Amino acid sequence: MKGARWRWTPTELLTALAAALLWMGIGLFQRTRAGADLGAAAVAELPLTAVVFVVALVWIALRR
Repeated sequence: MKGARWRWTPTELLTALAAALLWMGIGLFQRTRAGADLGAAAVAELPLTAVVFVVALVWIALRR
């Protein structure tokens, strides 16, 4: 690989954001369905949601 271009277009950023929000939504649904408080579930899902966002951006950069 010659080198990845690390500037993303708005479409690429929105795609990564959509992936992260989908991950967050599914996690919140599962945790609140299991009886967790919405605030606690959101705080618990934030770190992994951030990881999903970054991984999606890296994947987009590597696919170019």
